[in-house]
Amino acid sequence: MDEKSWYGRPMSKRTGRERTIVELIETVDQHAPETKKELAEQTDISEQYLSELLQELKRDGIVKKSYVVDEAQIYSKVDKVSPFVTDDDPSQELQYQRSGDLLELLERLNDVTRSQYLAARHVFDGNDPDESANQLEGLANERHTAIFGELKSYTLAAAWPDNRVASDLATMATNFEIVGDRACLITDIVENQETTTVGVVKDGILDVFESGKRINDHMSAVLFEAELERYDDLRTEEETLHRDLTDFLALVTAYDAELYGYLVMLTRALERATFHRVHTAELVVRLRSGRPLALIDRPSSLTA
Repeated sequence: MDEKSWYGRPMSKRTGRERTIVELIETVDQHAPETKKELAEQTDISEQYLSELLQELKRDGIVKKSYVVDEAQIYSKVDKVSPFVTDDDPSQELQYQRSGDLLELLERLNDVTRSQYLAARHVFDGNDPDESANQLEGLANERHTAIFGELKSYTLAAAWPDNRVASDLATMATNFEIVGDRACLITDIVENQETTTVGVVKDGILDVFESGKRINDHMSAVLFEAELERYDDLRTEEETLHRDLTDFLALVTAYDAELYGYLVMLTRALERATFHRVHTAELVVRLRSGRPLALIDRPSSLTA
């Protein structure tokens, strides 16, 4: 069996055998039956034919002996880019448009949470942003809710395995929202801190802010512009940031306990914001290497 054929085309384009394999994988993935007999009953195929199909799927590592789908193999056994729709399948234009709408909603959410992050930086630097992270939080929540509403519609309209992408998209949206939440936390920490940071300490925190901004820009390029080569730059930046944070925290242990505690809270919040950006980039790269996601190839219609 061609290891990619079972997953790379719309259901309407698949042969009877391919369709059966997809349905078999779906049943294993969703129900994880305990016995072959139970699986045969759920898929409505004979145990003999089921054994033949399972042999192939187990050989390719897609289904384990316990009748559980191996997630890693699903990602590795499909086309590098396997779109929801193809040029010869115009009937799926609505699905393609829905994918594009989701990408735009994600970008709109990222725009506002990025603004929250930059606003938190301004507050730390002693400036007043046009809108604070807390003022923007309502807009971030609104856009996050809009994405989940669209994802619900998307999931109902898309056939398996395409609708499994919704889980990763939901995680990306939540990652963005968490970045905004961290920006609000940073703002609160700074505004409630009576001690002013100056000199090398202030410069160190500002460097962390700038590194986080660059990581966000790399992540955005990977997700919205399909510039996968930027992922390596993102990981390099992340490694440098962690190293710098370790050195910075070692340096500030010489300060009094109150200031040290303040700096730890601040840097941890910045570090968590970075983690969620990196996680989003990882999801995108995994999708691009296997999961069908036409929207990643769709040029963004929004400005940064």
